[in-house]
Amino acid sequence: MAARPKQLVFVGIAGLVLLAGIGLQGIRLRNVKEGDRSGAARPINLAARLPSASAGWEAKDELLGATEVASSAVERTLNCDDFCFRVFRRGGTQLSVYVAYWGAGRMPLQKVASHTPDRCWTENGWRCDEMRFGEKVAAGSSELRTAQWRRFTPPDGSAPQFVLFWHLVGDRLYDYGERFNARPDLLKWWRDTLGYAMSGSEAQYFIRVSSNRPFSEFAAEPLWGEVVASLGKLGLKTPIPLADGAAR
Repeated sequence: MAARPKQLVFVGIAGLVLLAGIGLQGIRLRNVKEGDRSGAARPINLAARLPSASAGWEAKDELLGATEVASSAVERTLNCDDFCFRVFRRGGTQLSVYVAYWGAGRMPLQKVASHTPDRCWTENGWRCDEMRFGEKVAAGSSELRTAQWRRFTPPDGSAPQFVLFWHLVGDRLYDYGERFNARPDLLKWWRDTLGYAMSGSEAQYFIRVSSNRPFSEFAAEPLWGEVVASLGKLGLKTPIPLADGAAR
């Protein structure tokens, strides 16, 4: 059946909007490159800001793996200023903490927001079996901002991985909404593209915690308290409401 004129007009307008967004993003990226020709990373020593050891656990820093992006050029694709991927193991139990950091103006917001497990893991053969939104994460009296929660099965069908992730933009938590984010929300993508074209990007963190055991099993583990405390110091600690409704 031939497309109706109204449908063709809608498709045409959508295409122009998409091209305009890409053009605006390109202008901003060109300006950033011209302002910082060295392109040198500006690390913030993330490795020293995460727990490095805990009684009974072996800790090892590992390279970024294939699950981070659907590309072999992982670090070039992410273009972050600093990252740490630390894996803790005890017997058959594994707990991994991954943090990536981009300084202000380093990377468009919508590009960082697109590199979630929802997209990158599924493009590498993982299957999401369950998801939750606004997940509470705490250890003792320390509470973090709510997270995206997922349960993935790896391509080989082995034990599932439980995943928590957050995206901090300045001092705000990026809102992924209550949806699976294998594809971007077009309205948010356009909003973020315009914002980046107009004023660049703030400093950003992408934070992911994963394990082959449910996180509830770590509640009494000192390691879990250390992980939660360290992530809180990076900006994930729940803001304390003030009397006037603001937060600090």
